[in-house]
Order: sequence, then C-alpha cells, then structure tokens
Amino acid sequence: MKSKLEKIMNPKSVAIIGASNKPGSIGNELMRQITGLKFTGKIYGVNPKETEILGVPVYDKIYNIPEKVDMAVIAVPAAAVLQVVDECNKAKVKNLVIISAGFKEIGNEGLELEKQLLQKINAYGMNVVGPNCLGVINTASSIKLDASFAPELPKQGRIAFASQSGALAGGIINMLPMLHLGIGQIISLGNQTDINVIDAMEYWESDKNIDIILLYIESLPDPERFKQVATKVSKTKPIVCLKAGRSKAGAKAASSHTGSLAGDFATTKGLLASCGIIQEISINNLFCIAQVLEKCKLPKGNNLAILTNVGGPGILATDTADDEGLNIAQLSEETKQKLTQILPPQASTHNPVDMIASAPVEHYEKCAEVLLNAPEVDMILVIYLYITGKHDIDVLKSLNNLKQKYPNKPMVGVFMTTEDFNDNIEQQVPNCNIPVFEFVEDAVRGLSGLYQRKKYLDSQNISTPNFKVNKRAVKKIIEDAQHKNVNNLSVAQSLEVFEAYGLPIPKWGSARTLNEAKDIALKIGYPVVLKISSNTILHKSDVGGVAVNINTPEQLTAKWNTMITNLKRQNLTDQVDNIVVMQQISNSERQFVLGCVKSGNLGHQIMFGMGGIFVEVLNEVAFRPTPLSINDANDLINSTKAKMLIGDIRGKKAADKKLLSYALLKLSQLVTDFPLIKEIDANPLLLDDDGNFSTVDARIII
Repeated sequence: MKSKLEKIMNPKSVAIIGASNKPGSIGNELMRQITGLKFTGKIYGVNPKETEILGVPVYDKIYNIPEKVDMAVIAVPAAAVLQVVDECNKAKVKNLVIISAGFKEIGNEGLELEKQLLQKINAYGMNVVGPNCLGVINTASSIKLDASFAPELPKQGRIAFASQSGALAGGIINMLPMLHLGIGQIISLGNQTDINVIDAMEYWESDKNIDIILLYIESLPDPERFKQVATKVSKTKPIVCLKAGRSKAGAKAASSHTGSLAGDFATTKGLLASCGIIQEISINNLFCIAQVLEKCKLPKGNNLAILTNVGGPGILATDTADDEGLNIAQLSEETKQKLTQILPPQASTHNPVDMIASAPVEHYEKCAEVLLNAPEVDMILVIYLYITGKHDIDVLKSLNNLKQKYPNKPMVGVFMTTEDFNDNIEQQVPNCNIPVFEFVEDAVRGLSGLYQRKKYLDSQNISTPNFKVNKRAVKKIIEDAQHKNVNNLSVAQSLEVFEAYGLPIPKWGSARTLNEAKDIALKIGYPVVLKISSNTILHKSDVGGVAVNINTPEQLTAKWNTMITNLKRQNLTDQVDNIVVMQQISNSERQFVLGCVKSGNLGHQIMFGMGGIFVEVLNEVAFRPTPLSINDANDLINSTKAKMLIGDIRGKKAADKKLLSYALLKLSQLVTDFPLIKEIDANPLLLDDDGNFSTVDARIII
C-alpha cells in the first residue's frame, strides 16, 4: 500500500492556489521558493487575477489547468479553503498541502471549520498536510521540491524533519548552514487534521534517501499506532524527538498554539523511550545529536577519550560525560607510553589528555591517531582552543583525514576559535566528515545520543519472559467485584492479586476474629501489622484502621480491640470485610513506589520510582507503556534517582535488579491480561537491609 505522502513529497506537478505577484505575500513566497530550488516537475499558479507569476502560467481555477496535477498547495484565507477543496476534488487532485491558518488553533469557530474540512477530506479520499503549516520540502536531486514559504533554501542532506510548529521548522531551515547540516525532507505538520507524525515516520522508513528522522511534536495522535510504527522504524533508522509541553504552562501553550491537547509529559516520555526514540529537551540538543548520528558510526561501548590543548574545557567535558552516562576511558600504560613519546614533559597523558596550549597540528594528529588505535577507547572528543597560533582549519583537516583512515571509531571536534572558522569549513574542508561544535557540552550530548542508539539496538536481542501466573484467581476476584458493583478492591483482594502474579509481598493473612488474627500472627511470626480491608474506606490511617509495631499476643489483643472500638464509634464496621495481619518489615528505610495507571489515550503505563509519603512531592517516578519489555523494565529502574538506593548503601545489601525488573514485567503482564484494571498503587515497596523487596500496601481500582 502506497503512503499517503507519496504524491505530496514526490509530485510530478504542483499547483500553488493563492499564488501572487505581490512581494512579501505567502503566495508570492511559495512561488519564489518552488522556482528557486528548480523543481523538476511542472508548476502552475492559481489566481483569478493573474495570468503569469515569475514565468509560471496562472489559471483562474485549478480545474481549468489543462494537464494532470499531482499536488496542490493552498494559501488562501481560511474561509475560502472549503470551496478550494471542492474545486480540487472537481479537478481530481487528491493530494493537498494547506498552508492557510485560522482553524482549531484559534478556538471554537476555527475548530468547527476544521471539522467540516475533515469531513470533506474523508468524503473525497484526499491526503492532506496541514492546515496551519509551513509546507513541505524534498531536496532530493530527482525532485527539488520546496513547497513552503521558508525564507532560505536548504542544502541537500539525508535527514528528515517533521515539525508540528511551522515557524520552528522555518527557523531551523535558517540555522542549518551554521550547523553544517543538510536536509533531505521537511514536513510541517500543522494541525495534523489528516496526515500526522505517524504517517511521516512510516513514509520515511522505506525512503532510501533518508537516514535520520527528527521530530518536534506538541501532541501525540493515536499513541497505540505511534508506538507500533515508531518501534518498527527505530529498528532501522534513528528517531530523535523534542516533545514540547513538558511543564503545565508549556502544555497549555501547546494547546493554544495548535489546538491540540498535550498529554501528560511523564507518560509520553515513557512511551517515546519504549519505542527506542532518543528524547531531547532543546532544539540545540536535537541537532547536536543529528550531527553526530549523520557523521559517526555507532561506538562499541561508552568509553570516551578527551584530547585537548587546555585544561578547563577538558574538565567540563568530563563533567558532562558523567552527567550523560559516558565513561571516561582508563588509558592503558601502552597508550600513555605512546602519548609520552609525542608530547612535551609538561603535558598530561591521563584522560583528559592535555597537550598544553602551544600544541601544534602535528601533536593533534599523532595523539588522535594513538587514541583511535587504543582498544580501551570507544569514542574521541578533540578540543581546540585558539590561544597562541591559529591552526583551527589545519587541525580540522588533519582530523578529517584521520576519520577517513579510521571510519569506525566516532570522533567529534570542539573548536573554540574565531567567528570566521565556521565560514571557512565549507570552502577549505569540503566534505568534512567530523561533527564540529563550539562548546564541549554540545559535543558530549551528541556522543551520548549516539551511544543511546547503540544501547537500544543491542537491547532488541533480549527476549521478554512470560511468567507462570494464576489468572483464574484474579479473574474470580474481578468478577466478584463487578458483581457487587465495586470499583476499589480491598487490601486483602489486592494482595491476593499480587500473590497470584508472584509479586513480592510479606507473609500475611486475613482475619474476621481476634482468635483468627492471633493464629495468623503466630504462624507468620511477630512483629506484625494490622490494617482494615475494605472496598470503600480508601484512607485506612484516617479512621484508625492501621496498627504497627505489634510484638506480642497481648499487644495484638489491645490494638485489635482499640481498632474495633474506633470503627464502631464511626459506624464503619459494616464497611470492613476483614482485618489483614501482615509481617512487619522493620529494617527497611529504602522506599519505592510500584504502580500502573490507565492514562487517557496513552493506555496502561507502568510506574516506578521513589516512594513513601513524599512520592508526589519528590516526583522521582518514571513511566513506560505496556506491554513492558525487559529493556523497558531496566530503563524504568535506571530513569530516576531511585536507582541510587538499590545498590550497596552503608552496609545495606544491594537488591537483585533482575527480581525488581521481573516485578515490573509481572505487573505489565497483569494489566495486559486484565485491561479492566484502571489503576494499581503499591506504595511503599520496601527494600530491607538484606536486599529483599516487599509490597506492604496495595490498592487496585477496576
């Protein structure tokens, strides 16, 4: 099946509806751009007041053009768009790019107009980019299409960029020369009324002219399909995404800008991560990673060597590498010896390798080659700071020559020099294959993105286990709850569900009488905890429904009687099914949260992070959509500061991460088996000093 974008990105003929001779108008800019890039197909203008614009024939209506038109670009006032769409249908033109603004992004009036537009698109079987967009670009030599009103013509490249913001796409086109990047295709998505970011990814997956996909998105259409397509595409081509609307204010701004409701960022972030998408929080970082992905092969590992002529930037690079999860390579004695033979006595052969400020081009070339040959080094960052003699271009030339000799080891350059350096690269170092940056932080971030890509591809070979569970027991619990018209499972029911799926819980039992409670306590061993089990009382502590530190049968009797008295006084005894008697986990200062939530159109999301009473305040939690893979589970564990508490801490034994990842996978299996489950909250999940996990409280909503 052909992509909806096929004729839009590869047309043989294009009509500009709203073409104009008026300088500065969008219709005039569209004509200038499409003729300026020298589109290989035929161009027509549509404007009842003109007969020719920039040497291009102009017709009053699109259906009066005597030849077949593959694609139409519409740039007329919003009120006229529906009529123009009718005229396109009459002309049998099914592929449209609607530049016009004034739809759902302006409010209810525009939203109604956009609904009518969508009805016509569906009725006519059309493929539409927009409305409210900048246009589309395809720089391939066989097409040379610039159907946009961006002020600059982009250089040809192998990067594709889909943006939900037209203005941002235009700004990026202006910046590409400074970034030394070419572009293959740009799709300004606008309101995504028909064609959306998923269609763009799917189209680029099979396009042989595209190697890297960049996304700027403000909202996610159809998250389930997004995950399916993005996961498939990520296996063959890297996707780097900037998701706007991270803050509450940002989400509101995104909504008013495009008329789309931004989803919760934490869950969206988890969805993107599970698809193998490299995520960024700034446009700068987005293109830092693009530069490195475009010009470097994937590293074997994350051991970074830094070669510099000054100490300060080398230290900053080291700090940034640590922040980004890259290791500073431990250079072998053999490597250090080779460097010593090149460098003066004042230089440092430790990593970062500091050649001192007066380092000549020869030292850069020879030292870089030593590091390229060092097996303990996976990637190299070279820093040049202009202090004495100006050798920036010569250093870049030597590095570029080395890159051709050693193409498999990633190497990037940071040149902190004069302004004319960037202007000279294109002329003096043609076909430069070294990613070039002004600041070390950008270079390290680019290398980090490259390593993220490597990790993701490696993780695809890991299979996800299917656990033996007791589905029948859980099915009965849920059916009983439905029969009683109950949404909140009691503590006892929730613990039974966890038990059926092998999730970590302490020894426990449920009692209806004091004698039953004593028998259970004797069986599991003191100390124990008492907690009421109810389908209606959600906050047990508020009604005196929890008692801890029970060490003897006498204490159990006293606290049981006190609890029953409190419940009677509040007329709550009829709402309590039984009382849970649970082993108390005492040596457990490390607290986590384990859970799941059905998040709107994003589906079930598994949650893990820092737990306890301050879980909302700390906000150190991460999400991943179901079904969870082993890679997703491990990412969840490593995505927040919670990972720092899992290892050895002052005599407290480290947890078995494999068992924790299995708990997350079992939770995923549970909600996949029973999609009626709306929410699960296991807080706190305790880690005792012996390294064992226990879920001491659970809440399940169906």
